[in-house]
Amino acid sequence: MTEQLWITAAFLIIEIALFLVCLIQVRKPIDPLKPRMLPYNIIMIFLTVAIFATTAHIISLVTGHQLAPRRGKGMR
Repeated sequence: MTEQLWITAAFLIIEIALFLVCLIQVRKPIDPLKPRMLPYNIIMIFLTVAIFATTAHIISLVTGHQLAPRRGKGMR
């Protein structure tokens, strides 16, 4: 296993942990006297994109082939 794979796996674990922390915060009941200072739903959207990108990177590291998007004939 290469060093890049371990670093990428560590980032994936951190991203998943942050996603779970945001999920816990979103599921807490809302207290009108203590407003939320961070938009946890928006942070979760960005973390989801980051998790997908990191997973794609891990797949490309394991297989040795870079993932390429599938494009139709009309899109060049």
